[in-house]
Amino acid sequence: MIQANYIRLHRVLAGSLFIFSFIIYFDTMAATVSYWDCGEFIAVSHTLGVPHPPGSPFFLLLGRIFSMLPINEDIAFRVNVISPLVSALAVMLLYLIIVKVVTHWRGQIITIGDGLVGFGGAAVGALTFAFTDSHWFNAVEAEVYAFSTFFTAIVVWLILLWSEKADDEDHDRYILIIAYMMGLATGLHLLNLLTLPFIALIIYFRKYRFEWSSFGILVGLTAIVFFIIHNGIIKGLPKMAAGQIGVTGTALLVIAVFAGMVWSVMNKNHIASVALTSVVLILIGYSTYTLIYIRSNQDPTIDENDPETVEAMISYL
Repeated sequence: MIQANYIRLHRVLAGSLFIFSFIIYFDTMAATVSYWDCGEFIAVSHTLGVPHPPGSPFFLLLGRIFSMLPINEDIAFRVNVISPLVSALAVMLLYLIIVKVVTHWRGQIITIGDGLVGFGGAAVGALTFAFTDSHWFNAVEAEVYAFSTFFTAIVVWLILLWSEKADDEDHDRYILIIAYMMGLATGLHLLNLLTLPFIALIIYFRKYRFEWSSFGILVGLTAIVFFIIHNGIIKGLPKMAAGQIGVTGTALLVIAVFAGMVWSVMNKNHIASVALTSVVLILIGYSTYTLIYIRSNQDPTIDENDPETVEAMISYL
């Protein structure tokens, strides 16, 4: 925790790190199209085309918005701006994460010495990350990795925020926001799923004492959650739509999950309501993939793999 008279300084430092990082990234950003996948992402963002698998539809939607901003005559420049922005946000979030870890370890920030250790150490750590070769490289071109880093950072920060407020009545909202963020992140890159073990460990050690039996249950539940998201939703739903139950059966299954969520909320079944609401929010985030299917059927200029049918969409994914 941070004493009230240091909260303003904490916020100013966080904002300053964002602004400073963004200025550096923006100043070193590619002025136009750069190598490898960047040109493809810029072109399909502007035209809402279909890129190489697995598609990254959320990036395309946001890229389309940025491509319409009147900030430069070069379309590539406009789309490139996404990466400096989200990379600077990731640096700011890393600062906030380190402060939370330090305060959990050392206790409240009360004195100037506490502030130097907490705020100073977090600022040094965040800036060190900001100018690592890999992150800086991703921060200056139109690629999905900078955005994926941002989603990873915000999920980690949210679960640490939940840990602070786990005894509050409305603490579940942070879990639900995390579920939605993870759903959106699937429309960028599956790297965000790697945060699941970290989330599980934070929840476990915040709520329970360590025992081998309960820890084994945690490992099993984490594996089940990963399987539900990765194999059940991301890969499973398209396969079900192309299989025996078809598109109608898959739609009915999704409706059944939504109905179960409503029922559990109305009947105040806490665990079921949180679990089913999380699944629904992940599905909402994952729904960005309908963009690939819809646009492919409209035959855009760039239509890689041509995923116009459910079977082709499964192969595409």
